[in-house]
This record gives sequence, structure tokens and C-alpha cells, in this order.
Amino acid sequence: MAPNTDIATRALVVSLKAPCSGKTSPEVAEISGLSIRQVDRIYARAIENGFDPNARPLILKDEYLRDRPRSGRPAKATEENKELVISKVQRDRFGREKTCADLCWRA
Repeated sequence: MAPNTDIATRALVVSLKAPCSGKTSPEVAEISGLSIRQVDRIYARAIENGFDPNARPLILKDEYLRDRPRSGRPAKATEENKELVISKVQRDRFGREKTCADLCWRA
């Protein structure tokens, strides 16, 4: 998928490249400012995700255009951990609320 292309640009590409519009990849690339390869990749990914180019009226859903989930390690920051960190930052070891001056001095 083209890096940093927002969903609106992808929708433009898919709608222009659909058979009812009759635009070629070079024409869509010129209109959108993307490369021909990016245009073809966005259109192919939309079809792969369920877009039907021959349907009338043309139906574009976000799920056809969204990025796939990224692989990688899941975040360790759970809601419990976030609340624990916030509570530790807001109160000192005696349970008293820290002032802005205390927080600035520690930073």
C-alpha cells in the first residue's frame, strides 16, 4: 500500500479507476499525484478486500481501503498499568498529592 496515503485519496483512486469512470492508471496517477504503481496497488488491494468494480451504484466502504493490521509485538501499556503510573506520579510516598512544583522538580 502506498505509504502515507489517506483514506480519501485511496477512495479517489478506486473510484476513478473503476470501469464506470473509464480512467487508466496513468490518468489516475496524474490526477492524484501518486505513482502508477501505487495506483495499481491501491486498486488491487481494494478488490482483494471485497470491492466490486462492476457493481452499480459504486459502493466504497472503509474496510476496502483501510491498511491491514501491522505485525509486531503488542503494546505492554494496559489500562491497569496506565492508571498505576498516573497514580504514582500524582501522589508521593506518604499519599499526599504532589504539587506542580514537585512534578517540575522531579523532571
